[in-house]
Amino acid sequence: MNIVVTERDKKLLRLVACLAIIVIFGMYLIRPAMKNHETLQNEYDAAEQKQQEYQTQIAALATIDDIIAQNEAALNTASEKYYKGDLETRQMDDIITGIALENGLFPQSLTLTEAAPGAVSAYLAEQEAAQTDGSADTSSDTESADSTDDTSAALVQPVNCVYIGTATISAQGAVTQWLNFLDEVEHRYKGLRVTNFSIADYDYVENNTQAVSTNLITGTLEIYMCVSDKEADA
Repeated sequence: MNIVVTERDKKLLRLVACLAIIVIFGMYLIRPAMKNHETLQNEYDAAEQKQQEYQTQIAALATIDDIIAQNEAALNTASEKYYKGDLETRQMDDIITGIALENGLFPQSLTLTEAAPGAVSAYLAEQEAAQTDGSADTSSDTESADSTDDTSAALVQPVNCVYIGTATISAQGAVTQWLNFLDEVEHRYKGLRVTNFSIADYDYVENNTQAVSTNLITGTLEIYMCVSDKEADA
């Protein structure tokens, strides 16, 4: 049986062959390429999202650095009147004994307690008066401050680093010498505060021959220190 292939049949065969080539090309080349492109696009989107997260974290780190700098500046300002670091009892002894001797007092005894975390009340009597007098003037400022960002206000608030040691001194001397001692503590030694004292008459015999009348002064002082977290942990 002879099969006659006409020109029309040849055209149809060519068309079928072209379609078959296109289908094969699409299945084995285009489709995998499109799938690979989709995978790469997803990876690119994930990498771009991760980059944005890193950029956000970097920006946050810069903000944290600013916060740390603000806190350190506020802490340094707030702690200017305190002794830096945790003083040992011998250092407290040297400070208080030195002030007493400079003002003509003769220390008889000095009892010290090691510093411990404490809350700061009004630091000096004059500061209490200043705070009372200035409360009315600052009321309007307080109202305006309330409208500011609470977060930024909290950032500049210094960290509580105050440690307080106590000292009880008994010394011989005149009342004027003790008043000079009090005046010097108030104006020159901002890290000290006299919390209470008592004065009593004191008589003794000098060189086994001469009776001497003076005063026995007993006073309690607080010693304020600013101790960092690292020093406190140590």
